Amino acid sequence: MNFTLPRQKSGSAASARIAISVAIIAALGLPALAQAASFQLPVGSAATLGRAGAGGSLYDNDPTAAYSNPAALGFFTESVHETTFMGLRPTAKFQGNFTDYAGKPISGSNPDGFGRPKFMGNGASAFKINDHLVIGTSFNVPYALSSHYNSNWAGRYFGNRTAIRNYQATLSAGYKVNDEFSMGLGVIASYTRATIGTTIDAGSTASLLGRPVPPQAADVYLNVNAKRSVEVGYVFGFEYKPTDRDRIGASYHSRIQNTLSGTYNLSGSATGLALIGAAMPGVGLTGRGSARLDIPATANFDYLHIFNSRFTLGASAQWTGWGTFKDLALSSNGKQLVSLPQNNKDAWMYSIGGDYRFTDRWTLHAGIAYDETPTVDGTRDPRLPDGSRKIVGVGFGYQATRKLKLDMGYQHQFVSNVRVSQQNQVLLGAGIMNGYFEDSGDLLSLTATYHF
Repeated sequence: MNFTLPRQKSGSAASARIAISVAIIAALGLPALAQAASFQLPVGSAATLGRAGAGGSLYDNDPTAAYSNPAALGFFTESVHETTFMGLRPTAKFQGNFTDYAGKPISGSNPDGFGRPKFMGNGASAFKINDHLVIGTSFNVPYALSSHYNSNWAGRYFGNRTAIRNYQATLSAGYKVNDEFSMGLGVIASYTRATIGTTIDAGSTASLLGRPVPPQAADVYLNVNAKRSVEVGYVFGFEYKPTDRDRIGASYHSRIQNTLSGTYNLSGSATGLALIGAAMPGVGLTGRGSARLDIPATANFDYLHIFNSRFTLGASAQWTGWGTFKDLALSSNGKQLVSLPQNNKDAWMYSIGGDYRFTDRWTLHAGIAYDETPTVDGTRDPRLPDGSRKIVGVGFGYQATRKLKLDMGYQHQFVSNVRVSQQNQVLLGAGIMNGYFEDSGDLLSLTATYHF
């Protein structure tokens, strides 16, 4: 990940300018490490949520196959449209302490920056062309993050606000080769927006640069608004039916390269702004910048067994290529100025679950999953203090009419306590964060599916 700056000036002006630049790249780039279990959202219907993702889109006529595995479209028996609404309520409470570079506790409160509910919607359609070809479309929000700590938070120098969403629209096709095998291919259009806010301890930075200002005495707030025009990726997959009761599927979503660009501005303490202005003559408190924020590649492996007309059980494994995100590099005129290590690792999610039909109208969905975190101690960040999680899902489906089906799905996520131990870059004040987060999450989803 690279952030390119104009040529640096010498002396304290250059140092201060690098300090602000490091803050900007941190604000733009650190949410990328939030591409973890909490940032990667479930993509599918309420029924999929209730099953904890087990079996993927191998269930009959599930239009989310247009995104997850277009090969499953090939076995559709009719055209289908589906609309899903999802609400999320994560929680993350910090236990520990913050100190400035002089070793004094940082003043402020300790709120839950994730406690506000978030809402979003997905949609998918499948259009049966003939007995072999089905076209699918989908619109999803597969990656999203929203955290908001107040301006008086004791950890404000490590991040205040993060709001990031990745929207993906897919056009795909599934082709049934024969009654046992199908294959599929799709094109993905991806668009990302981000708003990031953090506080700079200009007092600590000034003190470290020889200015007579104490730590925590001149806070400056940095806000970054960034977005990316549409980028393109692809998905392909296959489905195989070795027997009338078994289905095996696999799919691959490509990595999508993103370079976010946007504007930043600085506000807050008059003393802090004056310090920055004095150290950066001729440079305003607003500007433009860019940072790399790639959408990682994923691979899914799904299995479904139909025991009888009432009971179906599925299992899935998903690999996500977070390991490509190793560091954040700040460069100027081809020369690297700062490198912030991240060292994320690839991660897997495993799930098992299925459906039980009580009657012709009512169906139970249930499942469990284990989702690994790609983040590691030492680089984990309060914008998303992510840990490995155990997931329990449950839901119900109601066949309202022959053509209309309604589903509700709920998940609770039990997240392992995660260590967060960091020291800020020297030019950002050199404050220390040491402790752990107690996390959990709840998701509720509602889906309407119409067969036409």
